[in-house]
Amino acid sequence: MNEYKWERFGDRYYYYNIATGKVVGTVSKIALQDVWISLVYIGEYSFTVQDEKHLGQYISMEFAKEAAQRFWDIQNRTLLE
Repeated sequence: MNEYKWERFGDRYYYYNIATGKVVGTVSKIALQDVWISLVYIGEYSFTVQDEKHLGQYISMEFAKEAAQRFWDIQNRTLLE
């Protein structure tokens, strides 16, 4: 079973796999705005645009984090949509 945890570095929050240390998502603010964005990394980490999936823009950090968590819960089939 995959277990994930949030870690803050600077002005970003990173969602990572506890067993491997692999980052699977990030949450951060858009420039100087009050809007938060949530991204997940679904590719093979070739550092291309195809590796990132934008989940959306959110009014708070909590909503943005929940979006990343929900995405991986569904991918891991621990939560059915």
